[in-house]
Amino acid sequence: MALFNMTWHLAKTEDEIKVTDFELQLWRVFYSFLRWQQECEKNVNGTQLTGQDLAVLHIVRMKDRPKSIVDIARLLNRDDNFNIQYSIKKLMKMQLIERVKIFSKSVGYQVTPAGIQNTDAMALARKEILIKMLANDTELKLETITGMLVRIKEIYEQAEHAAASYLNN
Repeated sequence: MALFNMTWHLAKTEDEIKVTDFELQLWRVFYSFLRWQQECEKNVNGTQLTGQDLAVLHIVRMKDRPKSIVDIARLLNRDDNFNIQYSIKKLMKMQLIERVKIFSKSVGYQVTPAGIQNTDAMALARKEILIKMLANDTELKLETITGMLVRIKEIYEQAEHAAASYLNN
């Protein structure tokens, strides 16, 4: 039985309703995740960084190695390099990341001491709030959900490639 059991322009059959219900929840989870990050960042670090900016900042910090724009885009599964560059400029202006040379000719970005302080504060708040909440929810099997999300991402990527050659009759 579909969660919302609704019929709208995206869903007429039972299978379409199931997929549409899933996609609606996916949107809702995604935007809840962004709001959680933004609210936590605002209250912990006093910034107005967006979820997109925070994603870039945390990816740049990941494994404490500089990242190129291509690395950031690949790790976030994004293809909007213009928006990634906008976040990078914003984070550089706030002195949270800095430009560095990687390899012989490439440019990358790494967190500054202020960026380390920012991301450490966020990690602590995340641990004290979100990690505790998730740990207390014994019904959630995050490893299983993560594996499912990887598979769903793969299906959407296959569908994206199919859509690129789709011709509407």
